[in-house]
Amino acid sequence: MSHADFVHLRVHSAYSLSEGAIKIKDLISLCKADRMPAVAVTDSGNLFGALEFCAAAAEYGIQPILGCQLALRREDEGLRGGRAPEPDPLVLLVQNAEGWANLIRLASEAYLETPAGETPQVQIGRLRRSRAG
Repeated sequence: MSHADFVHLRVHSAYSLSEGAIKIKDLISLCKADRMPAVAVTDSGNLFGALEFCAAAAEYGIQPILGCQLALRREDEGLRGGRAPEPDPLVLLVQNAEGWANLIRLASEAYLETPAGETPQVQIGRLRRSRAG
């Protein structure tokens, strides 16, 4: 059976609150219907749907690509109105087990180390140190 020429690498599922609405099983069903061999789920700031996504994809023979959209802190700009500028979104995809461990750590640190009232974000230096995989 031939495959589609397109693999979506930036899908926000229902786990991306207020950014995505598609449920994991519906996403996988659509991929199967369109003959997509793989798909990436890159929810914003979380990996809550990863287990459900991998299980559903495996059931339908779709290659799951794990990822996450994290906020990247701008280090070259000062405060604006007493507040740091909004971070830039960056999609990170997992290549292997080391990459999964790095992504989990980055997503956790974004929430744990960002001051209250700001969008959870990672610094570019931390991203550089955790880029493997």
